[in-house]
Amino acid sequence: MVFSGRYKWCRRKHCQGIVFEDNETASVHYWQVSLSCVPFAICCAVLTILFRSQDKADSLCKELEDLNPGSQAIFIKKDISILKNVDEVCEELQRREKKINILFLSAGYMSLSGRKGELTFLDGISHIANNSQTETPEGLDHKMAVNYYSRMRFTMNLMPELSAAGKNKELSRVLTVLAAGSEADIDMDNMDLKKNYTLHACLSHCVMMTDFMMEELSKRYPQTSFSHSYPGTVKSGITNQLTGPIRLGVKVLYSVMTPWILNFRESGERHLFQITSSMYKAKDGSAGIPLNGGLDIAVGMDGLKGSGAYLLDWDGRPAGDMAILRKYRDENAGPKIWEHTMTALKRAAGNKRMADENEEQEQKRREQHASGALNMVGWRAG
Repeated sequence: MVFSGRYKWCRRKHCQGIVFEDNETASVHYWQVSLSCVPFAICCAVLTILFRSQDKADSLCKELEDLNPGSQAIFIKKDISILKNVDEVCEELQRREKKINILFLSAGYMSLSGRKGELTFLDGISHIANNSQTETPEGLDHKMAVNYYSRMRFTMNLMPELSAAGKNKELSRVLTVLAAGSEADIDMDNMDLKKNYTLHACLSHCVMMTDFMMEELSKRYPQTSFSHSYPGTVKSGITNQLTGPIRLGVKVLYSVMTPWILNFRESGERHLFQITSSMYKAKDGSAGIPLNGGLDIAVGMDGLKGSGAYLLDWDGRPAGDMAILRKYRDENAGPKIWEHTMTALKRAAGNKRMADENEEQEQKRREQHASGALNMVGWRAG
């Protein structure tokens, strides 16, 4: 789901181009709750919503408009696992908006299948489940495309508009919700996991690459703040789409974990705080809601206050395994991950024609896997 548009803060402070992105039920509740928590703050808004479900989007649009009289919510149906779709959305936003203040990225996809259709859990443990592929028509692993590559495509495409807001001393934020704090060793010579694919490796690679991309982006765009957060365990309703033993197992897991599950209201409030508070300022910017109650500027992933690149736990405190990050920083991981990501995005752009031809086939494949798909964004290993 992508929210974009224009909004006006009270006290005559003007900003343009809010963009949020998500694919799942949880973030619908984030923003229903978040906007209801601050009706005094946003008195006018035009929101463009990217979502795959017409019914959910219609319900969300109506609820957002009810929460904010005078606002308008516009729905676009898109699947952002295919990067050409991301490009189309960004082009539409850029035609309409000269500045963007917030890019919120939380689309998630998870299945038990590896790149070639095998069930893959931990390193060295897998077996062939079927003959279907889980790569997108652009040659990316489906999970990595949604959890990482599409998010970086959104970010890079929209940096001119985000930078325009920052240069105007307005709020300029990118927040990607995945699993900060789940850092682990990765294969720097196999970042796209064309070889030795496992679910554990997929999570580790997406987390580590996201971490270092936040840092690399903050160096290149110091007037924009970049954050990678872990949302905690939030019951998203994804189990409604599961069937058989998988659905039963997840329901049992949720029952056992009830005391540790974060409710939607608190999750919404915390995410709203993270994308608006001056606690998470850009390196060369100070825009955001002023701090009070003894709060201070957050420590970035490099250990410095206000560095512009933040790894955040579910409660907004600093996260990240600093020992692992130092190890890979010493190996020049940041520039290497940047180069890999730019190359992968460029290669995927070269596969647009193939994606056009195979998109219908890809949609059928996703529908076949839907009954066994489990969204694990927000899951943390160990």
